[in-house]
Amino acid sequence: MKNPRYPNSLLFKVTSLNSTRYAYLLGTMHMICAKDFHIKPKIINALRKCDTYYMEVDLGNSDEMNAMAESQASLRDLSEGLTAKESAQLQTVIQNATGVSAENIEEVSPLALINKLTMEAMGCDDIKVPEIELVQIAFHLGLTTGGLETALDQFHIAQKVFTGKEMLHQLKGIKGYKGVFQNIAMAYHSENLAKLAALITDKQFMSKRAYQTLVTSRNRKWAKRIPRLIEKGKPFIAIGAGHLPGDTGVIDLLRLQGFSVNPVYR
Repeated sequence: MKNPRYPNSLLFKVTSLNSTRYAYLLGTMHMICAKDFHIKPKIINALRKCDTYYMEVDLGNSDEMNAMAESQASLRDLSEGLTAKESAQLQTVIQNATGVSAENIEEVSPLALINKLTMEAMGCDDIKVPEIELVQIAFHLGLTTGGLETALDQFHIAQKVFTGKEMLHQLKGIKGYKGVFQNIAMAYHSENLAKLAALITDKQFMSKRAYQTLVTSRNRKWAKRIPRLIEKGKPFIAIGAGHLPGDTGVIDLLRLQGFSVNPVYR
């Protein structure tokens, strides 16, 4: 049975009950196989009604993109906080998954490792980043771009989350990645937000601590910022689908502030 609050749509219109101001909110993927990627006409229609395209981080800003690349390369000490036994386990898991030699493991960026394993699990060579594809459309339509947080913000978040213990927790579940990504593609196609969010934030691949840092805390921060963006203009906001549903999801947090949040079907 479908949750009536989250019908089959990844696009929502957010409207203030006291004014005619609005925003569009899109639940998206950070990476997806090109064959599974599509931008529906309703998304283009919504973009045409907006003046700014917001992402988690402004991927339309070259300075932010450079800062992201630099910060990812500096997240390297995977063994910190691990026991000798755990460190040996992590080295073995990384070697088996990537072929990286033991002497070079310390040079592996946690984010680069996650991305590599994710791409392998997706089972395709041609990868699309939906937010970047939407940036090109936004520029073509004359929209400016912005971010709900900065690359530096994300770096500090990554420092908290991508510890040796968290990497060990995630990599132990790597055998299940491929099946999960097949289901993610199906949920994305059908715009089944509840199922998509559950798959993306599966506790098998994310600890309770990581979920709190990566999802819940950021939801609350963004839900406070979005009303200010609506006051200033007509924003189109694309964030990971896992941030939208649930009691601490952005949709319910905006509703609690008096906003109407309704699915868009066309």
